[in-house]
Formats: sequence, C-alpha cells, structure tokens
Amino acid sequence: MIKERIRALFSARSAGELPPGGQRRAFAALRLLSPPLNAMLISLLSLCLAFGNYDWGVFLGYFTAPSIFLLNTLPVLLLELLLLFLFGRHGPAALGTALLVLLPSVGNYFKIRFRFEPFVFRDVDAIGAGLSIAREYPLGLNHRLILVVVLAGLCVLAAFLCVRGRLSRTVRAAGALLVLLSLFPLWRFVYSDKEVYFRTTHANSYLGNLTAQHDFISAGFVYPFLFSITDRYEAAPADYDPAEAEACLAGLADEDIPAGERVHLLVLQLESFTDLEAKGLTGISPEVYAPLRTLERESLHGVLIANTFGGGTINAERCLLAGSYGMQSYTRDAPSYVRYLTAQGYAVYGCHPNRPDFYNRINVNRCLGFEHYDYIGTEDSPVTYAWQRDAVFLPEVFRLFRERIHDGEPVFSFNISYQGHSPYNDAGLDADKPLWEKAEVSEATFCTINNYLASVAETQRLVLEGLDTLRAEDEPVLVLIYGDHNPFLNREEVYTESGMSLDHSTEQGLLDYYGTPWLLWANDAARPLLREELAGEGPTLSPGYLLNLVFERLGWKGSAFMQFTETIRASLPVVSTNGYVMENGVLSASPSEEAKALLRAYSSVQFYLRERYGS
Repeated sequence: MIKERIRALFSARSAGELPPGGQRRAFAALRLLSPPLNAMLISLLSLCLAFGNYDWGVFLGYFTAPSIFLLNTLPVLLLELLLLFLFGRHGPAALGTALLVLLPSVGNYFKIRFRFEPFVFRDVDAIGAGLSIAREYPLGLNHRLILVVVLAGLCVLAAFLCVRGRLSRTVRAAGALLVLLSLFPLWRFVYSDKEVYFRTTHANSYLGNLTAQHDFISAGFVYPFLFSITDRYEAAPADYDPAEAEACLAGLADEDIPAGERVHLLVLQLESFTDLEAKGLTGISPEVYAPLRTLERESLHGVLIANTFGGGTINAERCLLAGSYGMQSYTRDAPSYVRYLTAQGYAVYGCHPNRPDFYNRINVNRCLGFEHYDYIGTEDSPVTYAWQRDAVFLPEVFRLFRERIHDGEPVFSFNISYQGHSPYNDAGLDADKPLWEKAEVSEATFCTINNYLASVAETQRLVLEGLDTLRAEDEPVLVLIYGDHNPFLNREEVYTESGMSLDHSTEQGLLDYYGTPWLLWANDAARPLLREELAGEGPTLSPGYLLNLVFERLGWKGSAFMQFTETIRASLPVVSTNGYVMENGVLSASPSEEAKALLRAYSSVQFYLRERYGS
C-alpha cells in the first residue's frame, strides 16, 4: 500500500489525480520545495568548484557567515523559478539551472587552477579565445568534478522523474512577473553594493583578501560573478574628454633607441627598504648603512615618494612598469614601458620569490607585456622559497643577468625582493650583536628595529657585491635600485618609541613617511653612453617617473606617453593618488588649480591610451 501511494505521488501530473488528504498535501509540498532544494544543491556544487586549486579551507570559509551561502544561492533560486515559470515544468527548469550555473562554475574552476584568477563578467566577451587557449592546458575530470557531475545529474533526474505536472498559465505569468520585479531592488541594494560585497568577501578571510581575485574567490562564484558586472568597464576619469587627451599627445610619437646606444637595464625593487638614519633614528651602528653610503658615492641617488606605507608593493612596481600616476588595475593587455622595450628589441624578464597568484602578478605582468616571469612553483622556474632570503635571491638575480647580457640582445630585467617583508622578530635578536642602542624602549621595539636593520644591512652588502660583479663587464649596464615603501615595523609604537615620527601633516613628515631611497648606477662600459654622469643627489620622484629618469640620463626620448609624462614631471616631479604633489619644490597635500589640471591630463591620457590599446 505504501509503495503504491509513493508511486502514485511521484507519477501524478496534477493534484486532481490523487485522493484528497495527505497525498495531495505531499504533492503540493514536493512541487513547492523542489526549486529551493534544487537551488541549494546546485549552489553547494558551485561552491565546491569556486575555490579552484586552493585548499578546502576556502570552501569551509564559505560557511563562516550565512551571507555567503545566501547571496550565492538566491540568484540560483530566482533562475530556477524563472525557468520553471517559462517552461512550466520542474525537470527542464532544474536542467537549465544546472547548466547555466555549473558550466560557468567549471570554467571558473579551471581558470583559477591554471591562471590563478576567477572567471568574471568581462570574460564573457572572450569565451571563444579562452576555449582556444584551454587546449594548451591539461583539462580533465578529477574526483571533485566527477562528484559535481554525478550529484547534479541525480538532482536533474529527480526533478524529471519525481516532480511531474505542468503549471497553469496564470501561475506561470504571475510567478514570472514577481521574479522579474524582484531583480531590480536586489541588484540595486544588494548585488551591486560595494559595501555589502566588501563585508561578504572579508567574512571568509582564509586567503587573506590581498587582492580583488582573493576577494572574489572568498565569496564563492555566483555572487561575485554578478558583482563583477559593476566592473565591466573601467570608469573614466572625472571630466574625461578623449579629444583633450588626444590633443595632449599631438605631435608625439614613439622614438626608437639608437642601436649603438642601447644598454642593459637591471631593476631591483627592494621590499620595505629604507634609510632609517635619514629619518632621524639615532644610535645606529655605522656598519649598517656603510654599504648604502658607498653606493650613494658611486651613483646618482635621491628620494622616491611612494603612494603607500608599510605595504602595497604592487603599487610601486606597476607605476614604474607603466609610467602610471597611481596604481591601476589590469585585466587585459595594456600599453607599458615593458612593451616599448620589447618593441625596441629588448629581452624582458624578471622574478619574484613568491607565488604567481600573489597580487595576481601572473596575469597582470602578462597584461603589461612580460612573456615570461619567474615565480615560486611555476613550470621551468628556478625560483624557490629559498630565494625569499636575499642571500640567495640577489646573487641569483645578478648571475642570471650576467648570463643573459651575453645572449646577443639588450636585456631589461625587473626583479622584486621579499626578505624585508614584515613582520620582524620582536622577541629576540637575529644577528650576533645589536646594531642599534636606545635607552628606555620596550624589548619588542628594541628587537624589531635591530632585526630590521640587520636585514637591510645584509641587503646592502649583497647589492654592493652584485654590482662588483658587473663593474668589469664589457657589456654596458645600468642598475636601478629602490625601496618600494617604508616598513611598518610591526606597530606604530615602534616609530614613536624610537624617536621617529609618523606625523605626515608637514612637508618633512610627508617626506619621512613616504620617502625611500633610489639609486642609479652604471658600470664603466655604460658611462660613455650617458648624457650626464651618474653622481650626486638627484631629484625627488614618484615611482612612475623612475624610468623617465633612466631614459633622460641616456638621452632616449622613449614612447609618446613617456614624452608626455616628461612635460608633467617638469612641473610636478611627485604626484600621488593620496592627493599630494611636489610643486615648485614643495611637497604638500594642497595642489594648486594648475597642478590639478595637470593631474587630470595625466590620468586622462593614461585612460585614453589604455582604452585604445590593440584597437
């Protein structure tokens, strides 16, 4: 009897085919619960794929806050309901929902797995190109994908076999209208809201939320994919006028580097490298900054005013590589100085001793023009975790550079160190002896500063040794060295206890807060090619102008964009996205109207060139 009732329940196409009472109520409940149950299962399967090749800790993080699962599941439910009201049947609705949600989820899974970045809305335009590129990767089923396919198939099969019948036209019309009416308020106040997105992504902090890519992965797939619609196009600068931007570039064109004047360029961006002695820290052992003083005597040197403090390494590197005013996001190929040098016949490469997904360098560096860049764990990369120590990293960088400059083509090598990264040991000394003595400071402050100084002392010594290997080279070489930003030193109290200030309300405070050293060094073979000798104190600069300075000293004009930025640099040698500029030799947070106009022109020309790149 029970089997017959169950068979009748699952085979009935309408409530009228069943006797009044419990079977009819069960039939109604089954039809009512099928969409939300299917939606929750499909959403769960999507989340099983959403973290790509990161570990399952990310998946568990999806359940640290109810909002993550809810925001991923609600669109799936609305999609299933809309398809149900469109087709009138549960089976086709379940099948359509599974395909429309899980196929992009699988694409997202493979994109994270092979490119360390998620599938976002703007990628829809490039699905064809993505599928052609996918042939180069070892796509294949694994246990997780098989589980998703099997469970999704069972879910769809159950909808076809167990939830029969067709909705009436009245129910379908009314239901579809309600679903469509719900879309605008949900989009306006929830799915496009940046504050909601920020709170949701940071509820799952397993990946650290360092980048937009990590934020996306931390929030699942369906929800952040919908939010990525808001970032479909890069917002134009305020008061942007393409005609004005074009006028700024009128008469400018990329200028070739004369074949007989090319030199090899080595760039070393040193993590959290700075001169605490120049910032007023007293009691430092002379041996700490002795190598830096030697380097300064042999180089043109000055102060770099970074846009960040204590972090944001990518800001300095991307400003330098693109000549940009402030850091910009990169999601597609863009103009850069890397591309200019490549067009001039340079072999461009570099390395960073961290994972390729860290700050999404693996994809951004491709957008900037690096065909090859070495990271930890990538195929054929010599870089290992041992390279995070400068004692390994710097000798290897110099060795690889020396090998490549004899390959017959000019070389541009851009390398980023890691050793100076915080935190610093505050519970004991890493060196054999203190390098800084100061009365009346806490043990934590004493250890932090000593250990930071031990690190930068070693870095300077290794840089000097590396330059010594280039002195006698017959190939002309220029080396640019700079600190990406100042160290945070674990706690603000470390600065104040030791007598340094974090107050940047004055010009000197801004210089101390954001200023790091830069040096430009040349070997003997390169000196005859210089327009000016590399000696003495040079200008205070922003990161985006560093290669301008290199080109200026070599007498190269560079790309049309570099020529344009030179007109800006003449008036504003420091520009910052934080609102301060150096104008008439004074660094301040109150730019004049003339300075604001130049900044608008700078950002407009950047946007103009990026929008038209490749078209």
